[in-house]
Amino acid sequence: MPEFRLGPPPERPGLGEFPAVVEPPVEDIPRPPAPPGPAQPVAWERTRTPSSEELLGRAAPALLADERARAALDGHRYVFLGASLLADDKDRTTPQTLVLVYDYTDERALEFVLDEGEPPRVTTMAESPARPGLSDAEVERATAIARTHSSVVRRAPADAVPMVLLTGDDGEDDGRQGRRRAYVGFGSPTRRLPGVRVVVDLGEERVLGAEGKGDE
Repeated sequence: MPEFRLGPPPERPGLGEFPAVVEPPVEDIPRPPAPPGPAQPVAWERTRTPSSEELLGRAAPALLADERARAALDGHRYVFLGASLLADDKDRTTPQTLVLVYDYTDERALEFVLDEGEPPRVTTMAESPARPGLSDAEVERATAIARTHSSVVRRAPADAVPMVLLTGDDGEDDGRQGRRRAYVGFGSPTRRLPGVRVVVDLGEERVLGAEGKGDE
């Protein structure tokens, strides 16, 4: 039987793109804008936010000179927890500073707002419903008090690292409910859990038992 071979199909030109049809026709299309010219450097200054320590150094004298603040704090044991600038109102022309104070005598946190005028002036004072965390000064004080306790002196290793946390009441009616207390643990840097643990009453500045149930 003879062998038949079919040749390649003839080449055909490809179909062109159909032109776009817009109904109704678009007219008066603006030309693209000219490319921008060379950029010019803009003069600017970096804004520096004062630290909490700087704000406290400025606000504390004005706060202690205020009659309301003196009436609330005179004769009490208290600590300045921190200060920060308020940025809740962009239209405010005079900056305001929020100062947080903890009153150990009455076991309450107080919020003072000061206008940053010349000199600063206390505008509002209110008791805060929040339970603020420990300040750096409180952490240092709690650590120093804990290091004087006999169990820490006897059992803490030479390279002990302190871990300080705010703790609550122990649940027992010991007459000290609501006190501001710090859990202080001392342990080796190579271990996850502290080997010596005590509770410091910051208001009374003394060490409670390891479980906060009384002096050892």
